[in-house]
Amino acid sequence: MSRARTPKEAGEAIEAEVIQRVPALQYVGDATAEWHDARVDGLLEPSERLPFVGVVVLERGTPVEIKAAQRRLNSGDRGRYFFRKRQHERLVRESAFYLFAVYQPRTEHVLAMLVVPATIIDGVLPDGWTSVTGDRAEEGYRQLAWSNLFDPTEVEG
Repeated sequence: MSRARTPKEAGEAIEAEVIQRVPALQYVGDATAEWHDARVDGLLEPSERLPFVGVVVLERGTPVEIKAAQRRLNSGDRGRYFFRKRQHERLVRESAFYLFAVYQPRTEHVLAMLVVPATIIDGVLPDGWTSVTGDRAEEGYRQLAWSNLFDPTEVEG
């Protein structure tokens, strides 16, 4: 019996699948930049599998942060994206983008993806930055259910 993946391991698996499914993305390791996961290598255009919000194309060199959320948590609630204040502010300053993915737990199969400029995410995030302690300690964070970005009927059927 295999052990369950940690949230970080699952996130890295989704990141790898997204980069494999989107050939115009090039992986960026933490040793290069901790504030984003990929850069556009060439042009990245929207498609049926990868819709864009607020922009028609991403050009070479554009930083992209990949965020993953489970379709459903063990509790039955929809999964959430976790935003760190310091990272989000850097993404906004650098005119970067988020690539949001919703995945099926355990299989880590990507069900839906969406590209959104970091500059417009504040409009959908809940008010106020909160603190968290423990292994994911951060001075400011916010969470956002994937259903705030995706049509649930398109993801869940």
